[in-house]
Amino acid sequence: MVVVLAGGGAKGFAHLAVLRRLERDKVPIARIVGTSMGAVVGGLYASGLSIEEIERVVGSLDPAKVALDQIDRLELPQRARAYQRQYPIELEFGVRHGALSFARGVSDGQRFLALLQQLTTHVPAGVSFNDLKIPFRAVATRYRDGEQQVFDHGTLHLAIRASMAAPAVFAPVEIDGETYVDGGLVANLPIEVALKEGADVVVASYLAQDPAGPQADDPANGLMVANRMLDILIRQNEKRNLAMLRPQDILVQPELKDVGFADFNRAAEIVERAEKAVAAQQTRWQALARSVGPQPLTPSSRLAFDQREKRIVSVRASGTQHVPARFIERSMAVLLGQDFNADDIARRIDELYTSGYFETVHYALEQLKDERYELVVHVREKPYAPHFMKTSLGFSSELGGVNQFSVGVGYRRPWLTASGLELGLDARVGTQSELAARLYQPLGPHWGVDAALGYERNVVPLYAPTDMVKVSQDQKLGYMRLGRSQLGTHLVYRLEQQATVKLGLTQSNTVYAMDTPSRVIVMQANGQDLLLTLTDRHVNATAWRLQFEADQLDSANFPSRGYFVSGALEQSLTGSDYRSARLSARWAVPLQAHTLNLGVNLGREDLSSVCVQCVTPTSLYLGGFQLMGAYRMGQLSGDRLAHVYGTYMYRLFDGGLFKQKTHVGMVLEAGDAWFAGQAHSTKYSTSLFIALDSKIGDIYLGAARGTAGASNLFLQLGRRFSF
Repeated sequence: MVVVLAGGGAKGFAHLAVLRRLERDKVPIARIVGTSMGAVVGGLYASGLSIEEIERVVGSLDPAKVALDQIDRLELPQRARAYQRQYPIELEFGVRHGALSFARGVSDGQRFLALLQQLTTHVPAGVSFNDLKIPFRAVATRYRDGEQQVFDHGTLHLAIRASMAAPAVFAPVEIDGETYVDGGLVANLPIEVALKEGADVVVASYLAQDPAGPQADDPANGLMVANRMLDILIRQNEKRNLAMLRPQDILVQPELKDVGFADFNRAAEIVERAEKAVAAQQTRWQALARSVGPQPLTPSSRLAFDQREKRIVSVRASGTQHVPARFIERSMAVLLGQDFNADDIARRIDELYTSGYFETVHYALEQLKDERYELVVHVREKPYAPHFMKTSLGFSSELGGVNQFSVGVGYRRPWLTASGLELGLDARVGTQSELAARLYQPLGPHWGVDAALGYERNVVPLYAPTDMVKVSQDQKLGYMRLGRSQLGTHLVYRLEQQATVKLGLTQSNTVYAMDTPSRVIVMQANGQDLLLTLTDRHVNATAWRLQFEADQLDSANFPSRGYFVSGALEQSLTGSDYRSARLSARWAVPLQAHTLNLGVNLGREDLSSVCVQCVTPTSLYLGGFQLMGAYRMGQLSGDRLAHVYGTYMYRLFDGGLFKQKTHVGMVLEAGDAWFAGQAHSTKYSTSLFIALDSKIGDIYLGAARGTAGASNLFLQLGRRFSF
């Protein structure tokens, strides 16, 4: 008797009910043949895992983290988190062989591969699948010609992973120089394979409701058309295989029409429905049990899995192209001299994956002598390596204020040398433009040095000081063009993944040029005219700079837990005389669907000149969302700044599998920016907003009201703008 298990994502939990019935009736299984999720359940069961273990382990996985490889932000290095804030769009790509290259699937499939390997560590590599506790076959599709591939030997976790490589969802798998994708394209219900293997009786667990497929909706877009084409291919090969069933065969078809591909959290419900479908064929099961007679469940006499002690005495990397092999070997060196432990290796493998250089990472143990083994780490680098690129998009609009927009691209070229030298380039155009280059050289596990050269250009609105004049919608005096070039080098210390400290020298040249008359008259709150002077400024200095940053937020844009602290001190050594100090901090507290963020921003800038009844260039500004939202961007300025805020958010929707959450919220704020020696007062602001955590960055739409009737409407998309 051969068991055939179909593909179907989370619906595949239904296979457990079939296996449980056969186990209960003590019906011996001659072979299991599986495709996709059928290969996952069948392969794990054939390797010796119990039905309860499979249901517990696979049913408890997080589809976003394990199935789609979504990485917890705190797993990333500090430098990667900073880069993520700069480029919030998740899509990464590169240039290879003169053409753009992208990821080969929504998910690399790495974490599911690692889970499969962890669950099957007791199965030797290169084994014949006939020697498993139950003989097993995994069905995949050969990419180069679309031919069916039936894996009957090799590395079990790779064969299973190849069988479930759904096109555009999971990256294809390479085995022995060939590329494979999901077996569902050629045999989603591989009855024909079972018959070719000589099955006298076939028990088929089928997950679709109708081999003709559901009624298709009108093709609204190309993605729907492509998805429908795949569905047609699968349904056609299912119809062909269903037609091969014979009178003695059993077909189990549970009612799973409303179950989605990724509904792994519904495992218990899916199994319960499948058990009803199994029970509906009680007579067939009884006849099958009688035909084979009572069979005691004795330990398998086939493969005696090797449980001897294994000690790792050497590490070797395989498959590297641009990443030095010694980077991998050094990452795994902590395991040298240790007894083999699958959990320890899995953690190290995951750290390699989260470095961002690899599409897949897995390992094998090769025996050297007696209990001494070599750990061989097999990697496949990202398909667009070694040129990594990301884009940024930003748009901001406010009522009566300024519209800001920019598009940017970032380029990284790691591993210019075997010691880890990395080149980075940044380019941005729009109302804020930037061109920068940087080099980073690690000096050890914690130390490094960076050097950067850049130029940025910006157009900054000029507003009359709010404490001097009547608050209105028409306080904008004009604009100022800001141009800044900067060259610097810093010694960097990384405190594991907790924080980064930088100390170094910077040489900067900043020009602030007004595009309005140097003297303007504005009306004060008391009705009197006030003459203001608009002053240009040129700051050219060499300074030392100390910077500290700790980013422990679980999300760059919508954090629900953790904290962020950034502080900087700067003192000129030559040129213009100035000092500056800044501190920014944010704490996020989760309350189920509710989130509370508390933040503070402090700043001080001491220049050699004094501004009295004038508007002078500065680098400290407030205005805009979460920066005193009732005021326009840049409306509050000075050489002193103090600001506190609290943001409350309620999550309306989780956004499904891709976690594009939708929130509503409120921001309460107090603060001001002012010049030393001038009068100032604390101002208040309240904002209400709706927000979407989208794939192109955060999107906010809201309204705000503040002190003395100040009000604002705003739309913010993607990268934040700052002056």
